[in-house]
Amino acid sequence: MEIEVEKKLGLKTKKDIEKVGYDKFSLECNSLVDYYLEKWREVGTRRLGLWLDLERAYETRKPYYIEHVWSFLKDAWEKGLLFEDYRVLPFCPRCETALSDAEVDQGYEDREDPSIYVKFPVEGTSNTYLVIWTTTPWTLIDNEAVAVNPNFNYALVRVNINNNTEYLWLAEPLVPKLMEKFGIKDYEIVRVVKGSELAGTRYRHIYMERVPIHATHIEKAHYVALADFVTLEEGTGLVHIAPAHGPEDFEVAKKYGLPITNSVEINGIFNENGGEFRGKYWLDVSQEVIRDLKERGLLLHYETIVHAYPHCWRCGTPLIYRSDRQWFIRVSAYRDRLVEELKKVKIYPDFLRDRFDNWVANARDWTISRSRVWGTPLPVWRCRDDPSKVLVIGSLDELRKYAKFIPNVPSEMLVHRPWIDMVKIETEDCREWVREPFVVDVWMDSGVAWIASVDGLRNKELFDRLYPYDWVTEAIDQTRGWFYSLLVTSVLWMGRAPYKSILISGHVVDKYGQKMSKSKGNVVWAEDLFNKWGADPTRLYLLTKSAPWDTMSVDPDEIAEARSVLSILWNVVKFADTYMTLDRFDPAVHRLEGLIDKGLIEDRWLLSRFNSRLRRFIDYMGNMELHMAAGSGLVSSLMT
Repeated sequence: MEIEVEKKLGLKTKKDIEKVGYDKFSLECNSLVDYYLEKWREVGTRRLGLWLDLERAYETRKPYYIEHVWSFLKDAWEKGLLFEDYRVLPFCPRCETALSDAEVDQGYEDREDPSIYVKFPVEGTSNTYLVIWTTTPWTLIDNEAVAVNPNFNYALVRVNINNNTEYLWLAEPLVPKLMEKFGIKDYEIVRVVKGSELAGTRYRHIYMERVPIHATHIEKAHYVALADFVTLEEGTGLVHIAPAHGPEDFEVAKKYGLPITNSVEINGIFNENGGEFRGKYWLDVSQEVIRDLKERGLLLHYETIVHAYPHCWRCGTPLIYRSDRQWFIRVSAYRDRLVEELKKVKIYPDFLRDRFDNWVANARDWTISRSRVWGTPLPVWRCRDDPSKVLVIGSLDELRKYAKFIPNVPSEMLVHRPWIDMVKIETEDCREWVREPFVVDVWMDSGVAWIASVDGLRNKELFDRLYPYDWVTEAIDQTRGWFYSLLVTSVLWMGRAPYKSILISGHVVDKYGQKMSKSKGNVVWAEDLFNKWGADPTRLYLLTKSAPWDTMSVDPDEIAEARSVLSILWNVVKFADTYMTLDRFDPAVHRLEGLIDKGLIEDRWLLSRFNSRLRRFIDYMGNMELHMAAGSGLVSSLMT
């Protein structure tokens, strides 16, 4: 919603949203929801014929729905599961917000990045270097240490580069491969030590002069630390540590008391800590660093690498990792319970079960705060005079109980920014409470659908009758999205899985197997198919094209065959209707039970074929083999 409204209003940054005003922006988002709801009702439901209760369809923007999110968070707070922490997290510099692990997993794309090998000068020497490898040159600005594995062997290698003798520290097993990569033929290993012996070796920060902040903590940083996560799979066996930009680096910093220097803001722009790089965009800084290192003779080798890199699932922008303070749900505390509850769920198809099981077994704490505008406001208030005091509100009634001022707007607006931030709260122990300026992860909105969709807090009779639900379905990526968020919120709140079975469906691609994209011009629009072929042929085609869990390649021209099948079927119906009407056929007289005993052999044969096919149809439906049910029950019978 936000991205499309930004395009409509000609906005490019969050500061542009602030200039327009959060009130106008939220109203535009709300209007866009109305537009798409009507589109969905007309094209996606009425014309396609989906069986949905549109009169009572839930909307995550409504006050009653948002209250369910608040109630879940209030319950999590009381259980000690909602907490604030300072961690290294993925951020989208375009959307200017943090993302969760599940969101990151949905946005990996192949990307070509620099792959550079850099020399860090060892202190007290003029020609000895620690050699590190990185694909994120911009993070070198915030380097604080170099990590080695204490159990690996490291070699001091004498090399001849441009007729100059230098000494390079590298992991011993990698020396031959790295010398070949660097194009160095004249080399000799002069010393081998364990990584543990390198611990404490100091080096001069390559940007000490250009980034003055490093001079202020020179005694606390810029030395070799030990870390078991260092491997020999890639790089040099020496890992550059930027605590503000890598979760593992962050842990090394906590262990050794290293400074955590974060020079990059949420929008990807370097701040005052970045020294001469201040005001520059992170991707531009990477290129500047490469040029600078080459000029100074510190770039040992440059190449590019194509690798899977996380992009924003909303807008496609490459993500950055940076340290920040955010709000989390302590999912890790319930990991075992989540695994046990998922075992009780029937998953179709069973061979995709491992994907979901493994994700849940390794579930990490959920980053739920988002620095955006349109969405469920995080119901957390902090005392202005004493920030250690926190107030979590679980309903509108509770909000009104504490509020000394509430803007005179309908509830539909009150539960959104900026109106929720205008509420003035005062208690006996705090004169002024200020809401944390976040909205909640949209996957939490959808994640409480198991209770909010039926207004379960008020409509308890209906909720108790339906919960847990018999069956839900979504695409394969939702094992780490909607399926997962449903499971987490339900288990943490109610102690059980919210569904008894799930169908994991495949993705829809174009006829060549390519992902559909408006920019590629290969999108197949449902409305176009309906207009050309009709809704029924389209439905039959989609049902019979492939197994629900397989990737479906849609070729619009193939719908003609489904249309032909339906034409045959319709002609059979019209034929029967015409002559049964003329013959004044009475179904009550010709009951199936009578045909079994008294009917002709042809009648009994037809009944046998019908019941055999019916039995297979029921089995197919029971196993979620919808393509077989539709194909065997209709298409194959007409083809034979």
